[in-house]
Amino acid sequence: MKNRIILLLAGALLVSTPVFADIQASPASKWDWSRKLSRSLANVAYGWSEYPIQWQKVNEEDGNSAAFTSGIVQGTHRTVVRLGYGLYEFTTFPFPTYKGGYRPPYRTKERFNTWKGYQEFPPQVGFTSQAGYSRNQSW
Repeated sequence: MKNRIILLLAGALLVSTPVFADIQASPASKWDWSRKLSRSLANVAYGWSEYPIQWQKVNEEDGNSAAFTSGIVQGTHRTVVRLGYGLYEFTTFPFPTYKGGYRPPYRTKERFNTWKGYQEFPPQVGFTSQAGYSRNQSW
């Protein structure tokens, strides 16, 4: 009886050894042609939103005088870059171009440098607070 259980366990392990688990979707499946097209249209339509965002960032860091000059220069630079990438991705959206996939061709360095990195989509401008305030008061 003991040998039979050992043989059954050994047989089960032998049969289940070639079975491998696989993920349902590859990591690159997030980016497809429709996401590339929507990213390009968003960059063309809302790339101008870099102006107020850069103005605000420079104003917080360096003050009003720097925001008037450097904020406009940085906003113009980032707007032109977004417009260029938007037009490039709009013309090439049916084809996988960047390393055989549909990922953004620019590096997204948001985790490392939030001032210089480009997000996948243009920034949102509005009155929505990005801070996680709670509604409860703690005394």
